[in-house]
Amino acid sequence: MAYKHGDKLISSNPWFRLASFLTFYSLIIPASILVWALYRNKILGRKNLRRVSHAITVSNHSLLLDPVMMVSTVFPGHFFQTLLEATVCAPVVGTLTRLLGGVPVPRGDVHFSALKEGCLEAFRRGKMVHFYPEGECYLYNASPKKFHPGAFFLSAILDVPIIPMATVFHKRRCRPTVHLHILEPVYPTDYKVRREDGSIDQSALRQYMDAVRQLIVDKIQQEHGTGMYYKGAMDRIRGINA
Repeated sequence: MAYKHGDKLISSNPWFRLASFLTFYSLIIPASILVWALYRNKILGRKNLRRVSHAITVSNHSLLLDPVMMVSTVFPGHFFQTLLEATVCAPVVGTLTRLLGGVPVPRGDVHFSALKEGCLEAFRRGKMVHFYPEGECYLYNASPKKFHPGAFFLSAILDVPIIPMATVFHKRRCRPTVHLHILEPVYPTDYKVRREDGSIDQSALRQYMDAVRQLIVDKIQQEHGTGMYYKGAMDRIRGINA
């Protein structure tokens, strides 16, 4: 079950899929209880996920346990979430993350073609794919960093919307309360990202990406999110993703 560079990003092996089902549903409930105990988290705007069948979701990455909270948005369903290929290649941890729905972002020239096929496989299974476009976890950050274009490029190529999610922190003693706001879908066609010949307009792509990021920033500000707990970029783990 271990992943190696060049493998399919989402395994179609029936035994792997069974193991993934059993692992996910045995761990997600206690993990969700842990997140609630730590952060008293609330999820708002779930109706926006029901507006589309195929979509890419994005959010600011501000907690180690973000993946648990993101999955809670669609529970009892689940979706796939991207992470560093190095993490998925790590012994034991890599297999566990894949069983829980982790999709490695591959290195090298196959990067986008492999991700495209991975997204299509997820859509065939009726699942969405979640990206953290900042590329790193910035602990308790209330001001999302610059986004990378990968998720938005795929959105345009596959003609599916982006659904932004904003993690907002509110003051509460030693650690914050967390509200996750699911925003309305944003469509690449609204920004004319893909030209008539199928190519990508890079200027329009940047506008699309910046507009989605600004929606997340605006929601954090509208909800009076606090940055008082900010701890900077989370350290990578030696032997796993460092």
